[in-house]
Amino acid sequence: MITESKVYTCRKCQSNDLVKNGTNASGSSQYHCKTCGAYGVLEPKERSTEEKKELIIKVYQERSSYARD
Repeated sequence: MITESKVYTCRKCQSNDLVKNGTNASGSSQYHCKTCGAYGVLEPKERSTEEKKELIIKVYQERSSYARD
């Protein structure tokens, strides 16, 4: 059996002295850095770019115009 392990580091001080600190409202795991005292999310979700948002709106509007025909 092959197992992989991830090593997380603090985004502020790059230390790997992290302790899991529960989850936030959206269910993402949070950490507490023992070195610098920072709190944060282990794997932040990527935000949509403006181009992607514009494309989604454009496609949505095209779809609604087809439904009226």
